[in-house]
Parts: sequence; C-alpha cells; structure tokens
Amino acid sequence: MAIPTKLFDFAFCMIDSKTDPSRNKSFNDYINDLASIAAPENWGPDNAILRNYVNYLFKKVSEDLNDNGIARDSLLFEKGFACMNTGLYTANYEDIFMLFEKNKVKNARQDWFLQGFFKSSAVQLQSISELPDRPRIYDNPSELIYDNRLPIRVNKDHILTDQNNVSRLPVELQDPSKKLMLHRVFEGAVKEAERRAAANYTVAVPQYYRGGIQLLLPLCLTSEEPELALAIKRYDTYYSARTCLTLEMAYSNARLVVKPEASWIVPAQ
Repeated sequence: MAIPTKLFDFAFCMIDSKTDPSRNKSFNDYINDLASIAAPENWGPDNAILRNYVNYLFKKVSEDLNDNGIARDSLLFEKGFACMNTGLYTANYEDIFMLFEKNKVKNARQDWFLQGFFKSSAVQLQSISELPDRPRIYDNPSELIYDNRLPIRVNKDHILTDQNNVSRLPVELQDPSKKLMLHRVFEGAVKEAERRAAANYTVAVPQYYRGGIQLLLPLCLTSEEPELALAIKRYDTYYSARTCLTLEMAYSNARLVVKPEASWIVPAQ
C-alpha cells in the first residue's frame, strides 16, 4: 500500500493540546530541536534550509518506497512506530532519526504523528529493533563528478526570458534595455564557470532535483563573487543547462545529496 509522499499528509507534525497548552509544539519547534542535536551547520534564517531538507528527504524516500521499495531500509515500520534515517549526524557522528507513532486519534487525516528527532542512542528509539540505513539519494557516484570533456548546451532563450529565471538575475541586468549586455555577460559567465570547474572539479556541486542528480556551477555576472548557480543535467555526450538558481535555492537542493564544501555555495554566516 502506497504511503503519502508529503510529510504533512503522512503525519501530524505538531502538538495541539487543549488540556495542557504548555505542551503545544509547532513543526518549526521540531526543526529547531533537530538543529540543536545535529552537527553545527548554517541552516539559514529560522532553519529554513533544514526544514526544506526534511520535507524533500521524506518526499524522496517515500517516492522510492512506493515506486520500487528501494527506500525500505531507510524508512521502517515496526510495532506501531515508523522510523526514518535523516541522513544527518550529531557532532559525534551519531545518526539522527525521525520517529513517528501510529495516530490514535479516531478518524484522523494522518495515520501517524511525529514524536520527534532523536540520536541513535536515545531511549525513545529502544523499541526499534533495527534502526534504518541512511537514505540513498544517488545510484552512480560518477554522477557527482563534473566531466570537462563534455560541452554544455545552454538554453539561453529559456534562461534569459523565463520570468522565474529573470527574477533571479541581478537587478541591473533585468532591465529590458540591457538585453544585449545581459546576453554578453551571461555567455562570459558560463564560459568562466566551465573553466573553473575544469580546473577544479569540486567547484561543480551536485544537487537532487526532480528525481535525478544535476550539477551546479557558479555564475559571476556583475561581481567577482558568484551570484547565481547554473544547473546542468548530464546526457550521454553533453550537459544541458535550462535554469539558474539563487544561491539559497542551490544550497537547499544540494544539501539533500551531501553537505556542500565548495565555498561559493555555502550560505554566509
């Protein structure tokens, strides 16, 4: 039987006590709890990146489980509990898990409710006989490495005219009267990004997007520092580029694969 792929459809993710309001807890409170036990990391204002990470990871794991069962070892059901490996560690490299309990509320919309996030040694996980494995985000490690032998085919018309992409450009390049300048600047930024990645393949940061792995390259349009990330998808003999992301969006997508170490994509403290 398929499970919901949206976390809030799968589980009730808050405490709403009518008898004891002091126990009330929002999903953001749960996320703050997770941030407090996870190894220190810049999760953005109000831990927004961590919140997105949890939602996207659950979607990925549940979709894999529904499609072919390959996520079975990452999300386990046992004795009225459901337990998922978050793929995160504490500062001492203990795995962190997301624990759900069967919803006892009659006619509840969700079958489960969120108990919280716990490290592997926590007493809350004692009833789980075998803790789940870390989620598998990619199948082939070579997908994570930029191959500078392949050309990048850039759909400039889409990137430079689609409103979603245009709105991410530096403000001074969004003026329609600067169209020619924009094309020239953009072409130069893409060429520079290719050279940087060719010189050091770790510049290309993998991200998970729409069921597959893409790579992100830094684009410097009006500054010496990257302002956008160019998303490229590999095909047999080339990479295709159809969109640009803000650095915040890029980091959020990349974080699902692994904690990015490339300095250009790490959020400012």
